[in-house]
Amino acid sequence: MTDNKDQKKSQEKELSGLRKLAKRRWFYPALYLCAASLILTGVLLFQMNGANKASEDENRTVFNQDQPTPHVQNAGDEVFEWPAKAEDTTVVQPFYDVKGTEQEQQAALVNYNNSYVQNTGINIGANNEKSFTVTAAMGGKVTEAAKDDTLGYKVTLKHKNGVETMYQSLGSVDVAVGQEVAQGEKIGTAGTEALNKAMGIHLHFEIRKNGIPVSPENYMNKSASDVKAVSVGAQMTTTNPSASEKVKDEGSTETPKQESGKTKDQSKSNTKSKSDSSKGSSIDKSSLNSEN
Repeated sequence: MTDNKDQKKSQEKELSGLRKLAKRRWFYPALYLCAASLILTGVLLFQMNGANKASEDENRTVFNQDQPTPHVQNAGDEVFEWPAKAEDTTVVQPFYDVKGTEQEQQAALVNYNNSYVQNTGINIGANNEKSFTVTAAMGGKVTEAAKDDTLGYKVTLKHKNGVETMYQSLGSVDVAVGQEVAQGEKIGTAGTEALNKAMGIHLHFEIRKNGIPVSPENYMNKSASDVKAVSVGAQMTTTNPSASEKVKDEGSTETPKQESGKTKDQSKSNTKSKSDSSKGSSIDKSSLNSEN
């Protein structure tokens, strides 16, 4: 009981002290000033936090501008597409690669009148061995559209950066010289040629940079500006395919034994190369020597 009385007396004294303090003239102005200072401090802190956040966002934006931006393909920067319906066609003879294995090089030799010539493109055939529609691998201007007694109908398209695509062994042509052809537009149909009768119906397709042939399979889904070519000397033509001369430099080639060999697919899972050295390829007649 004594403790409760003491607590009440203490509380009454405190209240009495507060009442006396509140009666003083300076009390309420001081209270208002304290409240105002607290409110002002809160506003200032809020503004400072907002300014700091804006500064961080600005710094982050500047930092992002310093980073390399991802490559965005230009609307006109086309990439090479397969010059036929991909799921229905396959490579039946590969490009002759001077750095390829002996077996791969054998498979890429063209046999014409007992002469063997390096294949400067790829030969594409249909899975059902029938004719098929040939389309432009890349948009360009037709610089050649003619019939050749040896190579069949042939079409050449000119692209930027000194790049050309060539379509030979055609059975028919649907374009004319000077015509602008869009990517995927029909050029003609696959056919046969006197140079390569044994291969039957096929398309001979080439990509050239400044007149130098490169492997078309290596440049699928790449642009004309990606095409690089290094001259490795004149094409080899021989009447003795069983000779054993070895490669001495990139300009010389190994004369292979007369046997067939399988080649690896270089760019598409659906374009497995069928190789048969008894079959040839439609290539420029200028690459053939008169050794018969």
